[in-house]
Amino acid sequence: MPGAIWTGTISFGLVTVPVRMVSATRDLDVHFHQIDAETRERIEIRRVCAQDEQEVAWEEIGRGYELDGQLVTLTDEELASAAPQRTHTIEIEEFVDAGAIDPAQLDKPYFLLPDSDAEAVTRAYRLLRDAMARSDRVAIGHVVLRSNEYLVALRERDGLLALTTMLFADEIRDASEIGAIPAGDAASVSPAEVTTAVQLVDALSQDFDPARYEDRNRERLLALIHSKQKSKKAKPKPAQEPAAPQPAPDLMAALKRSLERARQ
Repeated sequence: MPGAIWTGTISFGLVTVPVRMVSATRDLDVHFHQIDAETRERIEIRRVCAQDEQEVAWEEIGRGYELDGQLVTLTDEELASAAPQRTHTIEIEEFVDAGAIDPAQLDKPYFLLPDSDAEAVTRAYRLLRDAMARSDRVAIGHVVLRSNEYLVALRERDGLLALTTMLFADEIRDASEIGAIPAGDAASVSPAEVTTAVQLVDALSQDFDPARYEDRNRERLLALIHSKQKSKKAKPKPAQEPAAPQPAPDLMAALKRSLERARQ
């Protein structure tokens, strides 16, 4: 059981639900130490002043923000005055349809568990969980974690309450900022091609099972590390030569071949 990273209450109208928050993810990335390639000694990272190249103690480091070409410095006391009030309450502000939330806004997932085995606590927890499961709604609220205030979404997941921190709307780029697909007859597709593509989508459709997918990059790295540990001289795979440019494919022919292969 992962340790609780936050404890508090969910405020649901006049009902309060004491909960503790635990991470819903675990870090399985392959992490490397930075070392001197010749001596194999660990490398230390130190904070050095760019002007006199002297190391600066942590307690002597200030905060500066560049604004209109000027550096505005802020003291710890000034920063504290702008910090959100440290509350231990997730106040539900509204309920929305689950499909109304853009997946791009969802950030980091957590689980919320009853904070004790007391009957009153577990009954209140089950009440909110069951109501959200039956209504198929997502609760929207705010929570303060590590001195930052986050917009959060709460929902029922696998018999528990799940919380996901969210990005704010102005943090999501609008598609119009990215650019447009080139127009013109050369870039257009025919209705027949779209129909065949839809048939291919249908042929490849199945129930999603996340367990079918594994982190192949992590597997390759770990295999290389284990191989190097055993042989002391594992050889990386040679880099592949870039493929020669291919002529533009026959889109309809490719779709038909793909559809036939999927059906088989």
